[in-house]
Amino acid sequence: MTPVDVTGSGSPLVLIHGLATTRSIWRHAAPLLAATRQVVTLDVPGFGAARPVGRGFDLEVVAARVAEDLRAGGVPEPFDLVGHSMGAAVALMLAAREPDAVRSLVLVSPAGLRPIPFVAAAALGLAAELYIPVRRRAAPLAGWSWGRRLLMAGGVGDGAALEPAVVRQLVGASVGARRIGPALSAVASADLRELLAGLPMPVGAVWGRDDRVIPPGGAQTVRRLRPGAACEVVDGAGHISMVEQPDAFVEALERVLVAIV
Repeated sequence: MTPVDVTGSGSPLVLIHGLATTRSIWRHAAPLLAATRQVVTLDVPGFGAARPVGRGFDLEVVAARVAEDLRAGGVPEPFDLVGHSMGAAVALMLAAREPDAVRSLVLVSPAGLRPIPFVAAAALGLAAELYIPVRRRAAPLAGWSWGRRLLMAGGVGDGAALEPAVVRQLVGASVGARRIGPALSAVASADLRELLAGLPMPVGAVWGRDDRVIPPGGAQTVRRLRPGAACEVVDGAGHISMVEQPDAFVEALERVLVAIV
């Protein structure tokens, strides 16, 4: 069973992390959310402490395992579900498979709504498999502002604005990742728009205004598919707004949850 971390008390809120990281990505936001909620975090299969499930990264199989781990961890249902990037695709699939377990769904800079051809996605996954270990070995560069910008290029609004320890943690979180390539290939080529449109629970979205990985224009797709969706944008943040601007991210997420629940 994958470890499930639970903090706080109140209505359960499950947070699912993105690619090449672990549940630790929520460590800045989770304590703030736990002031009023029971916050649940866990590692996605193939990342961190969670063993892979299957040979690749099948979204349905991964979502089913996450649901099993949450139940094994005693997480009350229904819960509010938040997924970031790759984790948003997993969360969306989980919500589609287990609609009675999910009270609401919030997508944070979500993958799965702008698919690219599988061949291109496979090439992207292979490149990530090669690049991410190299970046991890370069973690000592986090001691310099230019090094932080280099290490976090494309992923955040301004890498130099992050503390060196935060950058080292972000870069080092990929050490347990065993499904980087297959996961990136799967979510980059996945088309989850029809699933999103058909979900029975309320949906919201949060984006970083300076997100260059999955640009905030994607909120238009969410609104088109879900006219009642509440969408928020976090200023001063790129793809990992929960790390770059944790206070503003939590405020945005809380506004979305209040609007849709």
